[in-house]
Amino acid sequence: MTAYRKHHPKTCTQRLTLPRREGGRGLIDVQNLHNNLIIKLRKYFHFKAEQTDIHNFVSQIDKNFTPLNLQDKNLKSNIISKEQKIHMWTQKSLHGRHRADLGQAHVDEEASNMWLSRGELFPETEAFAIAIQDQVIATRNYQKHIIHMPNLPTDLCRRCLSSSETIQHITGACKSLAQTDYKHRHDQIAAIVHQNLAHQYKFIANKTAYYKYQPSTVLDNKDYKIYWDRTIMTDKTIHYNRPDITVMDKNNKTVFIIDIAACNTHNLLNTHTEKMAKYIDLATEIKRQWAIDTVKIVPIVISSTGVIPKTLQSNLNTLKMPKNTLALIQKAVILNTCRITRKFLNSPASS
Repeated sequence: MTAYRKHHPKTCTQRLTLPRREGGRGLIDVQNLHNNLIIKLRKYFHFKAEQTDIHNFVSQIDKNFTPLNLQDKNLKSNIISKEQKIHMWTQKSLHGRHRADLGQAHVDEEASNMWLSRGELFPETEAFAIAIQDQVIATRNYQKHIIHMPNLPTDLCRRCLSSSETIQHITGACKSLAQTDYKHRHDQIAAIVHQNLAHQYKFIANKTAYYKYQPSTVLDNKDYKIYWDRTIMTDKTIHYNRPDITVMDKNNKTVFIIDIAACNTHNLLNTHTEKMAKYIDLATEIKRQWAIDTVKIVPIVISSTGVIPKTLQSNLNTLKMPKNTLALIQKAVILNTCRITRKFLNSPASS
């Protein structure tokens, strides 16, 4: 698997044989399979030894002559259970960070592992995404402080030269990528939401692939209006007046302020809170100026590694998004994060 780039040699080995719904790759544990057969054969011989002389004789003389080792009746089982594998994964100082993230109260663990359960990515991409989650990508920080590569003068980011080059810095914190690669990832998430809304409100008849979809700046009919990345003009000066998507339901006099973010996992809670807080003034002005009954702020926040907060599904339900929207957003984020990381690692260092 390593030779064909379907498994990173430094990723957590326990994840290979864990079920996909638990964050693993779902491969058969051949060692456990072998050990289980040994246990069953031992039980069979010890049971038959009480009934037939030949089985009794074999059990007495087999002292490590075969893998069964029948003479030792107290041989302990060496099968590693799923719970033990998860515990071993959790205890690892580097690999265990992702497992700790999945166990946080605000994270939806089942949804966060959905991309693995669906199995839609190529094995090479899946292996690379898991290497990103396990934080074993060859960043300068990893080379200098984890594998202690000699003659590496600094662990500063090769692009911005302002922060340590960790995998979290690459996937969501490098200022040199903010207006290019991060924006592209952000816009693809927003395009998924916008296309579903446009289809739901009958602005478009058929959907296309999200990476081909080009949102219109304004969509308007007698029932709904949708703004894409448009400044909302208000009488009072509002600092945050350009949400990613603004939806007006004319019949129910309701407006949805939708803002998108793909942040690092440790920022999920803060980002959601900030999105809610920053548009309160705009929501107040819209309600007064447009004569609207209800204004709802709907943050769409997901981790750059595909970790999903519990608030995301409820926010998508508020917008009445199709059931596959969550999976599509997660897939888009993971694919873009892999692309960003590969591109970054292959880029020349800044002078």
